[in-house]
Amino acid sequence: MILENKYLFKLIALSSSVFFLNGCIAKNSNGTYNTTYSYHPYNQNQTPSRQIKTPIYTASSIHSLQPIKHRFTNPINQNIEHIAKSMLGIEYQYGANGPYRYDCSSFTKHVFSRQGIKIPRVSRDQAKVGQFIYRNQLQKGDLIFFDSKKSSRVSHVGIYLDNGQFIHASSSKKCVTVSNLNSKYYREHFKWGRRVTNSSYASR
Repeated sequence: MILENKYLFKLIALSSSVFFLNGCIAKNSNGTYNTTYSYHPYNQNQTPSRQIKTPIYTASSIHSLQPIKHRFTNPINQNIEHIAKSMLGIEYQYGANGPYRYDCSSFTKHVFSRQGIKIPRVSRDQAKVGQFIYRNQLQKGDLIFFDSKKSSRVSHVGIYLDNGQFIHASSSKKCVTVSNLNSKYYREHFKWGRRVTNSSYASR
């Protein structure tokens, strides 16, 4: 009985080996298999019906990939810039309300009113409306405010353009002009910005 079991065990082992070597999928007469996705060694010469190519990235190619930058500018802000620049060279006069002379706050009030945005007449009051903006958050069309050597109170206002430039009715230049926010005087006396182009003022 033990001898029969021993022969039976060998027969089963031999059959399993043959089955494993021939694979679990029926082989064609030419030695190939019907499926193109078999991992059997005999199927290595077949070409899969669909190949997916994986891109190879090197260190240099990765560094060469640049992020896509999308820069959106509110059309209202573009219009404000256009209106303000169209007034370059108009004479400055303290207390003047236009149309031939302006002071700093009547200039900003006029520019924004032409875009349908109503803001107060005086710079100190303009400095209280809209969204408070820090210097590093400034965008085109923001109101920017300054104090003076005589007082820490708001005494001057302009309109931020871009790249550190702003437009204003300047008492020192005696006209509407473009100045650099990074120049010593304006850098030292800058207080904050206000954004009214995305507030309830813009819908009035």
